[in-house]
Amino acid sequence: MSEKWSRKHRVRVVVGVASAALVAGLVSACGGGSDGGSDTVYFGVSGPKTGPSAEYGRLWQQGFDLALDEVNAAGGIDGKKVELKWEDSQSDPKQTVPIATKFVGDQSIIAELGDFSSPASIAASPVYNRGKLVQYGFTNSATDFTKGGDYSWSPSITTDVHQERNTQWVRAKAKKVSVVYLETDWGKQSFKYFEQFAKEKGIEIAYSSPILPDSQDFRPVLIKGRDANPDAFVHLGYGPDGALIVKQLRDVGYTGQFFGGQNTPQFISLAGTAAEGDIVNGIFSPSDPSTKVQNFVTKFRAKFGTDPGDFNVYAYDAIQVLVKAAKSGGATREGVLKGLREVKDFSGIGLGDSFAFDQETRRPNGVKPIELVLKDGKFVPTGNK
Repeated sequence: MSEKWSRKHRVRVVVGVASAALVAGLVSACGGGSDGGSDTVYFGVSGPKTGPSAEYGRLWQQGFDLALDEVNAAGGIDGKKVELKWEDSQSDPKQTVPIATKFVGDQSIIAELGDFSSPASIAASPVYNRGKLVQYGFTNSATDFTKGGDYSWSPSITTDVHQERNTQWVRAKAKKVSVVYLETDWGKQSFKYFEQFAKEKGIEIAYSSPILPDSQDFRPVLIKGRDANPDAFVHLGYGPDGALIVKQLRDVGYTGQFFGGQNTPQFISLAGTAAEGDIVNGIFSPSDPSTKVQNFVTKFRAKFGTDPGDFNVYAYDAIQVLVKAAKSGGATREGVLKGLREVKDFSGIGLGDSFAFDQETRRPNGVKPIELVLKDGKFVPTGNK
């Protein structure tokens, strides 16, 4: 054997080994999911840690932390620890798209959680669907969110269902209302459905107006709404703007029933006594006597020193659902999708004792909001269905 042939043969062997390694790497990347040799499974989180919606990110983090404590204490997923990779999106559609690209390219991530607002999530949906990474928009109520593709899923009650139930509860106390709603895609859609169902139920909308999310003085609009002499005032928005609305309503002399704000500690704290008697759509109350809920509340209080609210529950339930899906289908991207499609007995603190996802809408069957009223600084169920 000549030295020249030997050198050529060695070169071929080295190139062949390198090519085989490259092909193996590409096959692994296409499969998606956690590395078989890794002892950790990751979910990506796209959500607000700073900016106007940062409070929701803080509430999410608490719910995530409690759920991860429980999941990992029970052995994680097939003995692998579950952790999060969080990117701060500020719930801004311009930021969610590059975050989605980053998550799709990170093969250790087997599913994504978020974003907070539906427009922020919808902007990123094409990236997740092309990348075949489940996008679990657990607070996304916009009816169009899950239309983004087979990988877009949400346990959230849709806006139309929320507003149909909202008008039902409003009608029990009022025939004539004034309405303010956020001048955002979500706010406009909420008002569209509220207006539709109000007409069906015989509620007169005497006055309506959009409001800017970052405004601090709503009194010019509220005075006009007050002067329409409504039986009740309806706010379609979030917690921070809801707190300002109800306080300023009382400042301009309106004493009637208020429907608005959210079941969050921030809303209760900011609104104070002005919101006493407020009625909201919710998914959860710490006063629920069921053993499951009381065990959750006890653990949450022990860890954080406060009662949980809806957005803590949304986040806690989201982790539990994705973990169960991964345990059923496998701790890979396709495994999570398989689990969401096949598991028939998901459950949650705010999602009921047992549910499956509708495979057309990719939302839970039969989950409904509950009517909550603020009494002595706490939201409690009214008992109305």
